[in-house]
Amino acid sequence: MTLLLRAKLCLILALGATVAQAEPTRTVASYPPGTFLENVAEGPDGALLITSYFDRTLLSWDGGGAPTPLVALDLHPVGILARADDIVLSAHGTSFAEGPAFTQTNAFLILSPDGRVIHTIPAPQALFLNGIVEVAPGTILAADSLAGMIWQLDLASGTITEWLADPLFATDPAETGQTPGANGLKIRDGWLYVSNSSRQALYRVALDGAGPKGAPQLFAATGSIDDFAFLADGTIAAASHGATLIGIDAEGTVSTLLAAGCDGCTSVISYGPSEELVVLTTGNLLEGGTDAARILVVPTK
Repeated sequence: MTLLLRAKLCLILALGATVAQAEPTRTVASYPPGTFLENVAEGPDGALLITSYFDRTLLSWDGGGAPTPLVALDLHPVGILARADDIVLSAHGTSFAEGPAFTQTNAFLILSPDGRVIHTIPAPQALFLNGIVEVAPGTILAADSLAGMIWQLDLASGTITEWLADPLFATDPAETGQTPGANGLKIRDGWLYVSNSSRQALYRVALDGAGPKGAPQLFAATGSIDDFAFLADGTIAAASHGATLIGIDAEGTVSTLLAAGCDGCTSVISYGPSEELVVLTTGNLLEGGTDAARILVVPTK
């Protein structure tokens, strides 16, 4: 890291909420209270694809104007992975708000790029499918927020197998709420990174090809964390599922990127040539809030 870049990063981290003061954070779209914007991925055409969980809708946003519905689904979409020729979703047939029975309704959906459902793959062995990532061509990893598990899906055969089970992927036994365990998944430089919302930590597992090499390691004690994204410089921006947006550097040091205004944020992605951060919020829905859910853009330059 150059001295100039280090100085710039230190200034941003010290100012916290002033990341966007020169060019204020803006709201791209607002949705009625009760909307749960869950996850986001960039499609091959450059548009962002956004899962709206309770609405059972996949939204598309090309960076201008308002997002548009791409498809209405029969299942509640959770994690999303956009590939060159298809879109993979983890999903629940029944929403988690309807009680424990939802754990028996997990599935993967395979969509065409225009949103047509091509295939549904039931996942009866899973309890709470969440974030997904492609570890090798046609091989998908999926976090299970209740089973303490990372599942592996072979797209060609539809076979679902155990990739790695570990207590660090499970919910914290000392936590009395219903916060998910393993949540977001990302791959970077030979490591699988796994956020655990219940344990308030980011872990990583070394990769040996498409398989795990050893046990998970603690990368950062983050405080509240949901999904996250790697930025161009190798640092991480993470949604807190609270009011803040947090940063994590290459050594695992945690900072505040945005100190307020994230309203139960679930997911973040770096987007466009200016590398703005697009943040999904829920209006603090799970915390009893009644504010609008929003799609925010946070300038970084």
